[in-house]
Amino acid sequence: MAWPNKTIPDLTDEELVTAIEEHEGSSDPVTRQITQGAIREWERRQGLPNDD
Repeated sequence: MAWPNKTIPDLTDEELVTAIEEHEGSSDPVTRQITQGAIREWERRQGLPNDD
């Protein structure tokens, strides 16, 4: 699956989860970085603490 044609903050919760599930564990460093951004956005929306 390709990334949706939106920036991470514009993704719906469902799109975030799908993208994370599809791309988590990718060997591509850029994809890993984008996936980490998606995870941070999902955690922010869930009110989870940020470890950064």
